[in-house]
Amino acid sequence: MGDASLSQEEIDALLMGADDFDETPVEQPVFNLDAVEEDKEAVDFEPAPASLVDISAAFNLAMQAASNSASVLVTRKILINNCNIEEVERNNVTGSIIPDSIIISISIGAYQSAFIFDNSIAKKISMYMMGSDEEPPELDDAYLSTLSELCNTILSSISNNLSAKFKDDMMPGVPQAIIFKSTEDLPGFKAEKLYRLNYDLELEGEGKFMLSHIIESNGVDLWLENFKLPVTSEKPAKKVVEEDDEFSMPPQPPSYTPSPREYRSSQPPSGSQTVPTINAVTLPSLSNTSGIIKQGQMSSIDIITDVQMILTVELGRTKKFIKDILGLGEGSIIELDKLAGEPVDLLVNAKLIAKGEVVVIDENFGVRVTDIVGPAERLARLTS
Repeated sequence: MGDASLSQEEIDALLMGADDFDETPVEQPVFNLDAVEEDKEAVDFEPAPASLVDISAAFNLAMQAASNSASVLVTRKILINNCNIEEVERNNVTGSIIPDSIIISISIGAYQSAFIFDNSIAKKISMYMMGSDEEPPELDDAYLSTLSELCNTILSSISNNLSAKFKDDMMPGVPQAIIFKSTEDLPGFKAEKLYRLNYDLELEGEGKFMLSHIIESNGVDLWLENFKLPVTSEKPAKKVVEEDDEFSMPPQPPSYTPSPREYRSSQPPSGSQTVPTINAVTLPSLSNTSGIIKQGQMSSIDIITDVQMILTVELGRTKKFIKDILGLGEGSIIELDKLAGEPVDLLVNAKLIAKGEVVVIDENFGVRVTDIVGPAERLARLTS
């Protein structure tokens, strides 16, 4: 061989040096794969901090739910959505408020807030809530009270949806309506920094308007800290399945196939097949109840003649605000929707059946029936 071949001395030296190596195999560290997987699953992912965009989205969803309650009060469909939030300074907030706008000052939890309505949409909403056909030339206390009631309902719905998410008490306080004329009409915000949430308010048959909701910053900042968004991260798989892995199907119950002998024994003999006899049943006609009446000597209406019904005489009705009801006292006069001398209504279980006039019988009031409501009119009231 060439120069690269080993000499006999070198071969002997290598063979002698082999005895110096320890034949004991080196102990390799053992890794518990199951424990590693358990550690990976035990990692607690911290929720991501919320941003103003997330607060805006939460209020947007809550306000859409509050639109249903607002629609009931206004008797017109209202949709409030497309919320966007912006930071404003207290000294600059009045620059964006149009004179004669309606400000509903109402606290949300421990923080001052205010809803701002444009004068035109405020008149339309209060008109529908008052049941009037014409817009008021000016918004007096009665019309402003309806807007306060609307904002209280909206904020109550928002509180029910967001108090748990924001981990804060967001129950509304007592609303107060103000017609904005100058900076002195602005509610007394304590924080220098405010947040304004702007919504699109769409009123059925009237178009789209803007609704603003101003909240003190200390409230929103607290909600940002408390409102955590879940982190969506995929957990590591416990086992990676290769393409060549064989999947074993779960054991299937053995299918049972009767033997020819068993199958023949289960069939009736060919010469002795029996056909079941089906007897026809004759039922009495439902349209002919003479037999039933004759049997018990009782008509169908006689069965319920001893059932008691509530008969009510209604003099009239009216609607009042809560503040008006709280102001009632001895000597207060309530004006009803009935004119003097107009017949009163007779109702059975709250259903109108007749009309009559009030009379006095032995120092007791009574009603003389003057008109019976016909079936056609009752049916019309039922379907309306």
